[in-house]
Amino acid sequence: MATSVHVEDGIHSSSESKEPVSDLKLGHDGLPLVPQPSDHKDDPLNWPTWYKYYVLTLLCLLAFIVQFGAGMVPAAFGVIAEGYGVTHQQASYLTTSYTLLGGLTPLLLTPYVNLYGRRPAYIIFTVIAIGANIGSAYAPTYGTQIVSRCFVGIGASVALAIGGATICDMFFQGERGKFIGFYALALTNGPHFGPIAGGFIALNLGWRWIFKINAIMMGGILAIFLVSFPETLYSRTEFSTLENRSYWYRLAFRGKVLNRKLTLSDFLNNFRMLKYVSVVVPCIYYMTTNTYGSIIFVLTASTITKDLYNFDTAQNGVFLGVPLTLGCLIGEACTGWISDWLINCYARRHDGYRKPEARLHLAYLGLFVPAGLIIHGVSTQHRAPWIALAIGMVVTSIGVQAGTTLVYSYCSDCYKPQAAEISTIINLFRQIYAFTIGFYALPFGENQGFGVAWGTFAAINFVTWLPLVLLIFKGDKIREKQGTPKMHEDI
Repeated sequence: MATSVHVEDGIHSSSESKEPVSDLKLGHDGLPLVPQPSDHKDDPLNWPTWYKYYVLTLLCLLAFIVQFGAGMVPAAFGVIAEGYGVTHQQASYLTTSYTLLGGLTPLLLTPYVNLYGRRPAYIIFTVIAIGANIGSAYAPTYGTQIVSRCFVGIGASVALAIGGATICDMFFQGERGKFIGFYALALTNGPHFGPIAGGFIALNLGWRWIFKINAIMMGGILAIFLVSFPETLYSRTEFSTLENRSYWYRLAFRGKVLNRKLTLSDFLNNFRMLKYVSVVVPCIYYMTTNTYGSIIFVLTASTITKDLYNFDTAQNGVFLGVPLTLGCLIGEACTGWISDWLINCYARRHDGYRKPEARLHLAYLGLFVPAGLIIHGVSTQHRAPWIALAIGMVVTSIGVQAGTTLVYSYCSDCYKPQAAEISTIINLFRQIYAFTIGFYALPFGENQGFGVAWGTFAAINFVTWLPLVLLIFKGDKIREKQGTPKMHEDI
């Protein structure tokens, strides 16, 4: 009996593989490549390394600009509220409305990107976001501003929802953690840099220029996407309708990339992934991590710092952006590439099988989130110097970045062919839960004390973290018992 290696993402089988080791394509480390690339040069897995890096850079740039634009708005809540004659709380709904639509829209989009490709979605929805930002810049009333922000959320949703799937189209399992980490850095740090710029723009140019500059930035990235961002959707069995075509032919919209029918059942695929424990548990954890470890600071910082330190919009932006960014950089330095190293070390000891749960040994970094929240909440309640609050944000952000990278990497490892659905579900949980924070975080902190409120959020995050420990030791058995999804297994 020939020695065998199981090369599929997800469930490990001790039985014979369909392909003997000699027939498998190996990476530079001598381990089997997962997924196995085809022999076609147009397969994104076979693209030159420099080209993959270029596409990844564009993807991260779009994700960063989308989040950066969203992050600029909270720094100007005060002056926006004055401009429309509404309360500070009502001004915060500009962000929550954006967040809600950004979470719901991809549910309708995913079936199309699995047939017509990723590229058309990026371009069409970026155009929507540009138009909506222009609308926000000239919105005469609070109501029209809310409507415009909803459309910005629709346009921005693609960069947030299918970025993970695009990365999985191009990179192998053993290297995916590092590159998903870069994407996660863009996602998490966009809202952190945004307040720095938003504060200065609102102070020196007026708050409406926040939306104008956002539209200009997105117009620039759209121009680059139009002429150089390729289609990454590819089938391991049907290949692609764009194969062996000219460069400009592939950039034009030519209909379906994969020749198969779109059915009403396809629109339920996102929800079908909710039956899998290895998807739902990380998503529940991540929604609390992102909301209580990042969004909460973005939405409450201007109110807290104005009360405690009388910061203006520019000072508030710097105070918010620098600590959160520093924490994320530290967190990613300890996560993405190390998780790849862990999963590849496991593979060397287990006949080339990369067990997804090997990455989750870094989940303990997630405990920085509740620790940082407690530091920040107690410091706020006792009116401590601003440096104490900044330290709390740094500590929290370490855990946020680690959690973001691990959730995307682990779920994609478990069910790679369904990466688009997984990215959509992660985005849905993140956005819907973040949508609610604007309604209760500040009132809770002001009424009960920020130490109590932030401590409660820390406890909730810790409770959602605990099941990750179960997945470390039992995740493979749970996945084996549940089986694998049967939808588009060839992607």
